[in-house]
This record gives sequence, C-alpha cells and structure tokens, in this order.
Amino acid sequence: LVIDEAGQFCLANTIAVASASANLLLLGDPQQLPQVSQGTHPEPVDGSALGWLVENHRTLPAERGYFLDRTHRMHPAVCAPVSALAYEGRLQSNDDVTAARRLDGYPPGVHVLPVRHEGNSAESPEEAEAIAAQITLLLGSTWTDEHGARPLAPADVLVLAPYNAQVVLLRRRLAAAGLGEVKVGTVDKFQGAQAPVVIISMTASSVADIPRGIPFLLNRNRLNVAISRAQYA
Repeated sequence: LVIDEAGQFCLANTIAVASASANLLLLGDPQQLPQVSQGTHPEPVDGSALGWLVENHRTLPAERGYFLDRTHRMHPAVCAPVSALAYEGRLQSNDDVTAARRLDGYPPGVHVLPVRHEGNSAESPEEAEAIAAQITLLLGSTWTDEHGARPLAPADVLVLAPYNAQVVLLRRRLAAAGLGEVKVGTVDKFQGAQAPVVIISMTASSVADIPRGIPFLLNRNRLNVAISRAQYA
C-alpha cells in the first residue's frame, strides 16, 4: 500500500488502512502544511503518519526511511534558507539545473521589501500597492531557465497572502493595474505550485494586529511552503 502526501494523511487513518496490506510505503513531507479537515482525532493519532515517524526531528532519521535531499525547483540561493528553516540543512539544490536560472537585473534568493503601515490586520492596501509596483518593474525582464530565454510574463509570478481578505484586495489592485493574469491565493491554496518569482504579503502591521496570532503567521511549515514555491526569487 502506497500513501502519497503522507505528511497530510493522519496517523489514525494510516492505521485504519494499513491492515489492508503486507507492506506500507509512506511518501510525503511533514514540513509542509497538514491536510485541511473538519474531522478531528485525539492526540497523538491526529497528527500525520510521517510527522509521527519524524518525531522531534525535521527530516526522517536514516533508520526510519529515506530523505530525498535534492530539489529540482529552487535556485541554490532560495534552497539554502529553506533548508536551514525546515530541513536541518540537509536539503540541497540540483545545481546543474537550478543554478543556471536567472532573471536579468534581479538577484536570486529571498529578499525583504519593507513597507511602512499601521493598524493593518487581515488586509494591507499599502502592501498591495507595493506588490503591484514590484511586479510591474519585473515584467518584461529576460527570464532564462533550462527551456531557454524569454520575457518574464504575469503567469511567472505567484502572490501569496495569509488571509483571504488580503487575497481579495490584491486581486482587485492587480486587476486595476492590468495585472489580472498574476495568480493570487493563500499559502494553503498554492501548496504544490511553483513559479520563477513568488511574492509573499505578510499583511499585518504588528504582532498585536495579527489575526489568529503570530504562531499562525510565522508557522514554520507555512513559511516553508510559501518560500519554497519560488524557482528563483
């Protein structure tokens, strides 16, 4: 029995289906977001099967399985902070493919664009404005990857936000700027997606303004998923 996305498949369900097979193979990443579900199980079987196997580690110990330590998505400059954040420094980029990618005039890696605002909670017009300006600046620059060189297009940009209110605001602002083709959504929605450039709107002005608290906004798995969507920056 093969369970794909076992980082999202809870331990209770794994135990229930495991009796149907002589051998069980779990594939997945417990450092990404768990399955969205309205059902509940008691601890500890409410956690994922892989999360239970990993225990207090961030990657699977050698005696319990195999850690696939090569990413073919992220440029080394994106992979390095992701590896330190979520994978105990064990995740490496397939440099033969990823290191050759470039966006003319813009360096690879994780960058911070400070935007001043106050009193914002689940939506931030100031960040929406800054994101529209940043995308406009980048579009048309030459994007080079293993398939060749071409101008960066709106479809090459993903914009992520932690709250639905900010997603709605961003879509409206980008459409008004003629950037309606840029995909915008929550981190949960885009788990599994990828793009050359990913922009993350943190939205809230301060710790006191964060809906659902800082453990939600700065959750390690959520940040991991958000940043690791990027192929280049």
